[in-house]
Amino acid sequence: MAIELGNFEGKTHSKDLSFNRLLKAPRQLVFEVFTKPEHLVHWWAPKPLTMPRCEVDLRPGGKWNYLFRFPEGMEHDCQATYREVEPPSKLVMESSVPDAQGKPFFMIRQTILLKDKGAETELILEVKVLQVNPGGEPFLEGAKQGFGMTLANLEEYLGRI
Repeated sequence: MAIELGNFEGKTHSKDLSFNRLLKAPRQLVFEVFTKPEHLVHWWAPKPLTMPRCEVDLRPGGKWNYLFRFPEGMEHDCQATYREVEPPSKLVMESSVPDAQGKPFFMIRQTILLKDKGAETELILEVKVLQVNPGGEPFLEGAKQGFGMTLANLEEYLGRI
């Protein structure tokens, strides 16, 4: 099935996603792991990618810039703008991967809700496709698998720290 191109703010896109996980860590720690570069570099990149650069300006309007590197050496700059920051319960950011001219291949809104469950945290991650431009199709085609791998990395990382 072809990926739909265009503006999808306010409309459903076939690649909109929702994930729910019960994490074995307290909410404050989970929030820190989602917002501090020293944690993000260890789990945000789906395997086998790495994240050699990660800069976070955690405030509404602040930027999160990071680099995904493939084992073969290919790299993708990724950019996000925080829209809402409500420690330790909510993050909303809009993310994209720009082409060589700086135009985004796609734009997504990620809403991360963290619900306190004592020693555990319920994570709800909603991914809303806002814009898809030519060239964005391969990124969105692999989004479900990529986010699933990233959340598996998160669970593994929380178990180690």
